Amino acid sequence: MENPIGLGGITMVLAAVVWLVVFVPGFSKRSQLREASSLVRSDTKRAKKAAGYSPDERLERLLATQKGFSLLFGLTFLGAIAAAVAATVDSTWWFGFYPLIVLSMFSLLIQRAAGVQAAKLASARHSVRQDVRSQASKRRPENTADREWSPNPLPAPLNQPRIGEIAAPSAEVISITRPKNSLQANDIDAILARRRAI
Repeated sequence: MENPIGLGGITMVLAAVVWLVVFVPGFSKRSQLREASSLVRSDTKRAKKAAGYSPDERLERLLATQKGFSLLFGLTFLGAIAAAVAATVDSTWWFGFYPLIVLSMFSLLIQRAAGVQAAKLASARHSVRQDVRSQASKRRPENTADREWSPNPLPAPLNQPRIGEIAAPSAEVISITRPKNSLQANDIDAILARRRAI
């Protein structure tokens, strides 16, 4: 036990100083970064809301709303039917039936309103696209006569004689006769045997 009692206290003080110097500034920097990133996120959300939605994004949102509320209508209507059937046995189920039928009619109205808005927006988008297509077809040049097929004559071959020229043969024609130095089968076998021996 040669460790003095003061050494443990000095170690604790040294650890506290390291903690204050290293970890506390890092924690404050992390909190500043977190705050700055949350400010940036809120600014982008605010800018996106201020910019509004494009017509295609609005159409997608309306279609998603229509699908969601039609699903909600189906579920609440089935729940209302189930509550009405259960109410024949126990009359307390009528307290569940009335809110479900009101909620199903409310979701049906929202679904139909979203469908009408989506139909108007889709027809407007379609008419704009049709106008652009019709303007593009009107601006297209009508040179269909130039694009019709016409025969492309091939040039005359160069190896045919021209009219009035005499074409002389390029080589003499000779008859083939039996060659003078023809080898017999024995001579050929001897030559091949010598080649194999090498």
